[in-house]
Amino acid sequence: MNWKKTFAVVRREYVERVRTKAFWIATLLIPILFLAYIGIQISISKKTGGERQLVVVDLTGKLYQPLAKELADTEAKQRKEGSSSKGPHWSLTERPVNGSLDAAKEDLRKEVLAKKINGYLILEPAKLEKEEVEYYSTTVSDFIALSQLQSAIGRIWMRQKMAAHGLPADLAKELETRIDLKPFKVTEKGTAEEKGAGIIAALILLILMYSTFFMYGYQVMRGTIEEKSNRIVEIIVASVRPTELMAGKILGIGLVGLTQYFVWSVVAMNLSLPVFAGLLTSSDMGMPRIPVSLLGYFMLFFLLGYFLYASVYTMISAPFNTDQEAQQLAMIPMTLILGGLAVYPGVMNNPSGGMALFFSLFPFTASLIMFLRTAVSEPPAWQILLSVAIMISTTAGLAWLAGRIYRVGILMYGKKPTIPEILRWARYSPGKAPQPAVKQAS
Repeated sequence: MNWKKTFAVVRREYVERVRTKAFWIATLLIPILFLAYIGIQISISKKTGGERQLVVVDLTGKLYQPLAKELADTEAKQRKEGSSSKGPHWSLTERPVNGSLDAAKEDLRKEVLAKKINGYLILEPAKLEKEEVEYYSTTVSDFIALSQLQSAIGRIWMRQKMAAHGLPADLAKELETRIDLKPFKVTEKGTAEEKGAGIIAALILLILMYSTFFMYGYQVMRGTIEEKSNRIVEIIVASVRPTELMAGKILGIGLVGLTQYFVWSVVAMNLSLPVFAGLLTSSDMGMPRIPVSLLGYFMLFFLLGYFLYASVYTMISAPFNTDQEAQQLAMIPMTLILGGLAVYPGVMNNPSGGMALFFSLFPFTASLIMFLRTAVSEPPAWQILLSVAIMISTTAGLAWLAGRIYRVGILMYGKKPTIPEILRWARYSPGKAPQPAVKQAS
C-alpha cells in the first residue's frame, strides 16, 4: 500500500467535510443545545414551582390540621436547605361532607374541571386502615408533588397510630429519621465517594459513542455509494488503488469524528463557568468529575469500534449502486450497535457478571460494554487486554475482507449483486482478474 497516496485520500476526505458550514454548525450547535437542555432540566428540578389549591375531605376529623402543618414544615425545611427537588406550595382547605360522600366528590370534580381548585384529597378511616388514600386531580404526573403529599400523609398517620397505642410522640421523630447511604467506589488507587454524576457522564459518553458509530459509519457508506453513482471513483482509482482509497476514506472520516470530539471536549471543560457551576453545585449530585482514565478508555474504544464498524459499512456499500439497495444490509451493523445499548442496564447492575463479560468480549458490542464496565467498576486488566485484542483481530479480518470486496465492487455497475456473488469476489486473489457476476457499464 502506498501510504503517500492513502494520506492524500485522508486529507481530501477530512478537508472536504471539515470545511463545510454544516459540519461546524452541528459541531458547535449540538453541545450548546445539550448544555442548555441540562441547564433547563436542573433549573426545573430545583423547584417545580407554583401553588396547589387542595381541598381535603377529612372523614377522620383529626388529620387535616396535622397534614397542613406537616406540608408547611416540609416546605420551610426545603427552602432552608436549598433542596434541588422542591415541591409546590400547598394551599389546603378543609371541606365538610353535608350529605353523601359521592355527592361531595361530584361537586369537587366540577370545581376541578372549572379550575377553581387543583385537586381534592379524601381521607377515609376504612381506606387508611388499608394504607390507601384517594387523590383526584386533572394532573397526576407531578411526581415530586405527589411524593411530597404521600410522605406527609404517611408520617402523620404513623404518629396517629403510635399515639393510639400510647407510645411517646418523640419516638415518631426518631423512627422517621432517614439513613443517608453514601456509596464509595473501591479502586486500586483507593476509595472515592460516588455521587452519581460520574455515572451519568459515562452514560452520556456511551450515547455519544453509539451515535458516532452509526453516523460516521453511515457517512462512509454514503460517500462510497455517491462517488460510485457519480462515476467519480473511476477517475480516482486511475491513480489510487481501491484498497488505498478505502483506507483513506475510513481514516479521513474517523479524523472528522475525532475533531468533533475535541471541540465537544473543550466545551465540556467549560462546565465550570459560573452559570453552570452554580446550577450543578447546588444540585444533589454536584459537579461531575471525569477521571482522565475514563477519557482514555473512551478514546481507545471509540477508535476500535469506529474502525470495526467502518469496515462493515465499507463492505456493505461497495457492491451496491444506490442507498436503497444498501439499506437492508445496513440494518445489520445498526442492530449490532443497538445490542450494546440493550444490555447496558444489566451490565450496570452486575458489571462483573457473566453477561457483562460475554458482551464486553463479543467484538461487535465490546467497544460499548467494556467502556461502560471501566466506568462503573474496574475490570481485571486481562479482560480489558483480551477485549482489545479480540477487537483488533476482528477489525483486521473485516478490513481484509472489506478490501477484497471493495476492490471489485467499487467498479461494478448494473444489477444488484447477490450475497454468493459478493462472497465470490472476496475469494479472488489480487493477481487474478475477477470474473464479474454483474455487468460493468460501458
